[in-house]
Parts: sequence; C-alpha cells; structure tokens
Amino acid sequence: METKKKYSHTPERYAQRLRFLAGLLLAMLFFTGCTTDDDEPSSSQQDSTTSNHSEEAQSSSQASVDEAGSKVIVTPAASSTDWNLVLVNRENQLAEEIAMEIYLTESGYPIDSRIQEPYLQLLEAGKAAGMDFTMISGYRSIEQQQANYDVNYQNYLAAGLSEAEARAKTEEYIALPNASEHTTGLAVDITATALANQEGNSGLFPDLENYPEGLWLKENAPKFGFVLRYPKEKEAITGINFEPWHFRYVGIENAVYMTENNLTLEEYVAILKQNETIGNSEQ
Repeated sequence: METKKKYSHTPERYAQRLRFLAGLLLAMLFFTGCTTDDDEPSSSQQDSTTSNHSEEAQSSSQASVDEAGSKVIVTPAASSTDWNLVLVNRENQLAEEIAMEIYLTESGYPIDSRIQEPYLQLLEAGKAAGMDFTMISGYRSIEQQQANYDVNYQNYLAAGLSEAEARAKTEEYIALPNASEHTTGLAVDITATALANQEGNSGLFPDLENYPEGLWLKENAPKFGFVLRYPKEKEAITGINFEPWHFRYVGIENAVYMTENNLTLEEYVAILKQNETIGNSEQ
C-alpha cells in the first residue's frame, strides 16, 4: 500500500511540470519575438546610423579646421611687406638688387645701415659676456653670390661628383644667386673666433652650436632683433641646412615672437599674409 501511495501522484506532478515548462517556453517566445522585431535596429539601420555619426563627426572636424583657419593669429604689429621682413629664398627670388645705404663693419663686411645699431649692440653685449666673435660675411651682391655658387660647384666637380651631385651638394649651404639672404644686407654670418682662426677653415661649422659663442647667440640674438635664420629640423621649410652662424635682422618684437613660437621667416610671413587676407575680407 505504501508503494502505490508513493507513486499515485507521479502523473499529476509530471503534468504540472509540463504545464509549467510549456508556459515558460511561451513566455520566452513572446518576449523574444517582441525584442527581435521591434526594439533592436536591423544591421542596415545600424550601418546607416554609424555612417551618419561618422559623417557628422567629419563635418564637425572640418568645420573646426575651417574656423581655425579663418581666425586672425595674434602677432606683433607687423606687415608682410615691412622692409625688415623681406623674404628671399628659392621660391621668392630677387629680380634685382635692393636699394640700401651701406654700413661697413669693423670686419670690413658691409650691411644695411638700418641694422648698424642693433648689430653693434649685439656684439657689445656678447663681448661683455665674454664672447669672442668674428664676422665672416654680410651683404653680398647677386653677382658675388653667383661667383660664390660657381666656386663651390666647381670644387665639387673637381672632387669627382657628377653635375647633379655637385649642384645638390652646393645648394645644401649656398643659396642660388638671386635667392641669397645676404643680398638683403640684413643677414650676417658670425662665428667663434676660435673656429675662424683654424687654419684652412672658414669658421662656419655646425659645431658652432656647441661653442659658448654659438649658445650665446642663439639665446640672446632675438633681444637685439636677430633670429637664427636656418634652424635645425626646419630644413624642409627653409631649403637650407642648419646654419648656427647665420643670423637675420627682423626687428626685436618679431624676433622674440618668432623664437618663442619656433617659427622660421617663411612661417611667420605666411601667418602675417593670412591675417592680412582675413582682415581684407572682413572690411
């Protein structure tokens, strides 16, 4: 009797379990059907949404760039046409000599008389700081620059280089005749006397940057209106290799601004021109 009693409710319990499982299954199917068809976007909808977001981001980014490019950049009160900012390089060659009054320096090299005072002040300050400078070059005419170019070119040919190699080697440090900053009368080559006195050398070496004179010039020249014209890591912009001896007069405010913002003359003049263009369009 106990055995029959033990199993008398088994079918009912089994049926209850079946009904429970069936109900659970129906509930799962119901909820699955609702979310699959109505709540989740299809793959095409997802792609469309992603694409829209991407396009919006790109549009926003481009708008930011356009807005930045349309804003005036704060600079000293200067114009791209100022006499002390004349840009001379391969892309901006001189058609003819620049008219100027010449001042003959103590080294016998001429410069534009307008930079006489700042040049002398630079030398005096350096001397007071214990520096020993020697000036190597100042103003050079287009004709002199042509002769300078030809001599270097011929020397490389004599050394066995091809014409193309000799030309490329020459132009690493020698500007084209109508593209030399020295023709402006605003550029000076200054080196350490210790380097200049080395027999058989010009004194113009990249190693000048490690001499006290080179270090002092780089740090202090802007205070007198001169900038290091051909700095390191800017060769692609200037077209000339690093020259720690070549300083160009641009005026004190311009020189300080350019140095603080790590700008070459090419970059600074471009900013001024952009500002002028924006200013003209707003008038």
